[in-house]
Amino acid sequence: MIFSRKTDYGLRALMYLAERRARGPVTLSEIAEKLMIPKAFLSKILQQLAKKGVVRSLKGPSGGFVLAVEPSEVTLQEILTEIDGPTRVFECFATESDCTLYGDCLMREVFSEVEDQIGSVLSRYTLADFRYSEKQADSTASKA
Repeated sequence: MIFSRKTDYGLRALMYLAERRARGPVTLSEIAEKLMIPKAFLSKILQQLAKKGVVRSLKGPSGGFVLAVEPSEVTLQEILTEIDGPTRVFECFATESDCTLYGDCLMREVFSEVEDQIGSVLSRYTLADFRYSEKQADSTASKA
């Protein structure tokens, strides 16, 4: 299973916002520049997360994005689901209507367990478990 670039960018942006929470709003440009994420793509991801209530967008000269949830109260599993939907090893495992072989599938039981284990691990971690130090952000930006 491979997580999407959208998930990668979204997680990194949320970690960055969590680290800078006490400083107030962070501009889209700052996040994009520091984390080397295309600004237009990041804008779409943050807008999606704003609609879901994970971040808040503040307008005006001192505006930007802020985390709308406590970092310790949102799990990686919840974030991944908000960004890309449920974690699936195979798309056909989602529901019976997605696969004509659902009832007779020899792999479904094993890979359902794999999905459960992935979800279990991701549910043990929150944004508060990650710290994006200034040094890491600066070294990321200097590689550009």
